[in-house]
Amino acid sequence: MIRDITIGRYYDSESVIHRMDPRTKLMGVLVYIISLFLVKNVCWYIGCLIVMLVLYKAAGVPFGYLLKGLRGILLLLCFTFLFRMLYTPGDPVVQVWIFTITKQGILKAVQMTARIALMIFGASLLSYTSTPKELADGLEKAFSGLEKTGIPVHEMAVIVMIAFRFIPIMLEELNVLMDAQAARGAKFEDGNILEKCKGVMTLLLPLFLLTVRRSSDLAMAMEARGYTGSGKTSRMYPLVYKKEDRAGYLAILIYITVFIIARISSLSF
Repeated sequence: MIRDITIGRYYDSESVIHRMDPRTKLMGVLVYIISLFLVKNVCWYIGCLIVMLVLYKAAGVPFGYLLKGLRGILLLLCFTFLFRMLYTPGDPVVQVWIFTITKQGILKAVQMTARIALMIFGASLLSYTSTPKELADGLEKAFSGLEKTGIPVHEMAVIVMIAFRFIPIMLEELNVLMDAQAARGAKFEDGNILEKCKGVMTLLLPLFLLTVRRSSDLAMAMEARGYTGSGKTSRMYPLVYKKEDRAGYLAILIYITVFIIARISSLSF
């Protein structure tokens, strides 16, 4: 299950979404996530799921590739659903031992789980179609005006880039550790859920030490190259809006318009 995690990895493809400016994709994901927090109707979640399916098709990313990666956080989604369903007061539907399942609890559980899953869909699409460097450049360019207020936009963009870059590195290190432990007789895919969790726990300490070592090597490499985090830097490939970005902003504007109309009319909320 852990080997199947694909979230945070770049999926190389020559699609229209891959060619978009990262600022356009960041704006789209931001608007999309905000709408998920403001919505309360399951019908809107179904509409968002359809939008995600269309975008994944346009990006050339197989939807099964995302579902394969979601297996790693399936336990979190199940825990969120059960916790929300069992501990939400309301009209009782079923009594199971000391737990009472209510009508409101089921509705809240579906809303919360769907919201988390759809947020992961949107954030994963951003990481699948943009390299960490593109995301960092997009963030720095989009919020460059905040530098006048003293906010270190460049340093924050570099932190985001390193964080995204370390996700696949940590997964690669984890796979190496699992192969090494399997060669010594460890079994991570056998047994019940508790035994699997116990096996994974043995990997946390060596994974942490390897990550710290990687971080130290990266810091020394940046210092050796004279990186200080200050001053203006040039770009080999400056960000320029293209026709795909104009179409992207038009799609974002249509999405916002539909959301506002539905919100005002209260037909879907």
